[in-house]
Amino acid sequence: MKKIIGTVALLLLIAAAAMSVSSLSKLSKKEPQVASTFPLPGSVNVPGVRIQIGFSQPFDPGAMVLDVSARKPDGSKTDIAGSVEVNEQRTAAIFRSYRPLPEGDIQVRGSLQGKTMHDWAFSVLEKAPLDQGRGGPILLVLGEDAPFGSYLSEIMRAEGFTNFVTIGGSSLQSTALGEHRLVITAGTIPAASASALETWVNGGGHLISIRPSAELADLAGLRMTGAPFSEGELAIDTQQAPGRGLVADLRFHGPAQRYIAGPNTRTLATLSSHADKSPMPALTLRRVGNAGGEVAAFAFDLPQSVVLTRQGNPQWAGQERDGLAPIRPNDLFYGQSATDPQPDFIDISRVHIPQADEQMRLLTNLIEHLQSDGAPIPRFWYFPKRHKAVLVMAADDHGTERGTRDSFERMLSLDDKTCDVSKWECARATSWLYADSGLTAHAAKDYAAAGFDLGSHASTYCQNWSRASLDLAFAHDILRFRAAYPDVPVQEASRLHCIVWSDYSSQAKIGRDWGIRFDMNYYYWPRAWVDGRTGFMTGSGIPMRFSSEKGELINVYQQETHLVDEIFGNDRAAVEGLIQRALGPEQFFGAFGTHYDFHNEFDKMLMELARKYQVPMVSARQMLDWMDGRSRTDVLNQLWDGEGLSFTIVGDPRTHGMLTAMLPSSTDRGRLLELTHNGAPMPIETAVIKGVEYALFPGTDGTYRASYGNSVADNMAPDARPEQATP
Repeated sequence: MKKIIGTVALLLLIAAAAMSVSSLSKLSKKEPQVASTFPLPGSVNVPGVRIQIGFSQPFDPGAMVLDVSARKPDGSKTDIAGSVEVNEQRTAAIFRSYRPLPEGDIQVRGSLQGKTMHDWAFSVLEKAPLDQGRGGPILLVLGEDAPFGSYLSEIMRAEGFTNFVTIGGSSLQSTALGEHRLVITAGTIPAASASALETWVNGGGHLISIRPSAELADLAGLRMTGAPFSEGELAIDTQQAPGRGLVADLRFHGPAQRYIAGPNTRTLATLSSHADKSPMPALTLRRVGNAGGEVAAFAFDLPQSVVLTRQGNPQWAGQERDGLAPIRPNDLFYGQSATDPQPDFIDISRVHIPQADEQMRLLTNLIEHLQSDGAPIPRFWYFPKRHKAVLVMAADDHGTERGTRDSFERMLSLDDKTCDVSKWECARATSWLYADSGLTAHAAKDYAAAGFDLGSHASTYCQNWSRASLDLAFAHDILRFRAAYPDVPVQEASRLHCIVWSDYSSQAKIGRDWGIRFDMNYYYWPRAWVDGRTGFMTGSGIPMRFSSEKGELINVYQQETHLVDEIFGNDRAAVEGLIQRALGPEQFFGAFGTHYDFHNEFDKMLMELARKYQVPMVSARQMLDWMDGRSRTDVLNQLWDGEGLSFTIVGDPRTHGMLTAMLPSSTDRGRLLELTHNGAPMPIETAVIKGVEYALFPGTDGTYRASYGNSVADNMAPDARPEQATP
């Protein structure tokens, strides 16, 4: 981040730009030429409602026409209604359709004075609902009064479970229950659906209910008492499953229900409000019937707590709280406002703990615990090749002559001659540049071909934005960048200059309209508040999609910028500590976002530490591709016959064969005795992850069978068993 440009300087810049356009219009008599388009010709899976065409010089706005039509898969063709705006410089026209672009091929024709200047096409693929998984044994059932319930799907994906289905509470039928081994509910479920769930649990089903309403609370052995409350402390019993291996004391956000647990209901975690320190049940477990059925219940809204922990306090949205204009993401966490002093939304003294991730792993451990008496459910490790830590290398090039080039060249000098970029074996990075940065178009093309990621460093000149002004900033700067660097891939990741974040979620939505799906604006600072402590402002080291303040999933990943050169540029020990906690017994795994703008050698320090600890360095685009590919990998044909689990893995191409699959190493039927892939035995390596022992193996495409039972090793003393591997 650079110093904020004052209002006078900003007005001078605008005036200079207007004068240059006026001069260009008077001096140039050449016909405008097309300089760039958005989306690019031939693009697929195009987002939003924006279409843009840019020209080499100003044109007459009254002579511009943009015709947009859609050809649907059935061959029919329809015109798309929308409005056309021309930018202040009169060098670009933006078409904004009144509705999201329909599925099919989109044809665009740009004309000036009746002459076709450019005719191009791109495709919009069918957009599956973001709350849907890939199908499988886990069923998510969402009540209408659980607006954040859909975020359970994002938690499932982040924790490596792609094998789930999501339905509404009113759609639940007993026939659907027979197809699933685990059900997770959120919110109020209709009485008929609750009755079906009770029958299913009595028959041996496993149910997890988040803030269960009356019928399911009774099934869970809970009785509501008193009014709900918000915010407080979560204390996990780490001496028994599922809490074993987790951090004992966390903070939760959002609503919680007061319950009293019955005599046959075990309390696995407790809650206390800030006002009332008396412990209340937070997570309980009860056996139901004689067929092995179990019901676990969360008293607090787990998905909403994860969202708020990651994204901050929505009641502080649009507030300048830290006294350092403009409004930035950290203002959503910063409590000690001069005009409204309150406790920080995160416990900054425990910022080294990924509190959102620990809450998610409590759910994961619970799933594994419930399934221990039946079929285990496969999941995938967080990162490629069992890596526990990743550095997402990302620079903001504020017009330097050689900053991007020199940093990229340093990375290239680290490459082994045989390294494979697609396998994360070569050090790579993203650089967001101004259009007038010193990097040439030819060099940018070469670096992109070598696997580096380049894009526009969009700017509002460090001013707070409105939705309209932010939209225009993306339009203006993406246009200029495409004109300056026409041969690099379309931009999919972004960090706004000065990290301006003027409300809760508009930037994610507007960025999505311009093709952005990976956002690194959550920037961990300022210096006095951070006070040298590396950690997790968002409580997380895992990129996950944004949610709106109303619980709407947004198809843009939030990647915190954990390591900021302004804070940690001269603090090697602090950066090293973050990596060591990911690799060490704390198991605070993470993809750690970085920021450097070449005013010091922070990028060099990061490279040295990554090499020391064998941590991959990747671009924002590589991280996005991995998250997309991992979440779209299928685990099919899961069949449990009482002694073994058979299943098939079909990996998404974007995972490049780097998936690591995970299965609990033991069930109530015994330990994992044999694992085969396409009929051939595989070596069994085990590791304890957050208190649960797993077998880890390459998740390559093919058919697997995991056989469980008793063996001689089960009777050995613990120190006589085979040595465990690390993930």
